[in-house]
Amino acid sequence: MATKVPGQKRRTQQERRASTQSALLEATIHCLGRDGYAATSISSITEQAQVSRGALLHHFPTKNELIAHAILHFYRQRLNRFKEQLLGADTSKLSLEDRLSVLRKDFSSWYDTALEIEVAMRTNKEIAAIEESLSALDHEEMSREYEQLFPEFAATPIARELVGIACYLMRGLASTYDDPNGDQQFDVCVDMIRSYLRAPPATSNE
Repeated sequence: MATKVPGQKRRTQQERRASTQSALLEATIHCLGRDGYAATSISSITEQAQVSRGALLHHFPTKNELIAHAILHFYRQRLNRFKEQLLGADTSKLSLEDRLSVLRKDFSSWYDTALEIEVAMRTNKEIAAIEESLSALDHEEMSREYEQLFPEFAATPIARELVGIACYLMRGLASTYDDPNGDQQFDVCVDMIRSYLRAPPATSNE
């Protein structure tokens, strides 16, 4: 029986619930990156999270639901890391290259996990559908937050699209982070985006 530490505040049921859910989501992300989507099982997740199977099923009735929630959790964590690194500094001193470099480095750090998430979303339509329904609630808010990380795009009519393009490009370069050729490719991507920002707006032929 656990001994209560004098003066220790007893956690509320809501706090215990949140702690268990967080442990399960973190464990799922860890297992996806370590074992791959195909080999990630309920038993490996509960072992990593150090919770019982019953506790897992109480919070997430199906494996697909758990993985879908973990994917959204992963995306939110990534956004929070970007905000911490890009907004926590003196943003006026950060160049476009600095901002894109942060994206590239973070994508590289979690490349294996992100790749397995893509596999899960492509091969399991139920997981994709559940994740889409969950993210629909805060997609607009998250998109606005991403736009704030790139003030260079604010003056263009397609700021949100440029953020998406930047993320796709940096995700594509993630696997070449330690490759000298990857640095050259990164520079080319930065120049491409800069060229667009310097170009005059297209005029209609009508």
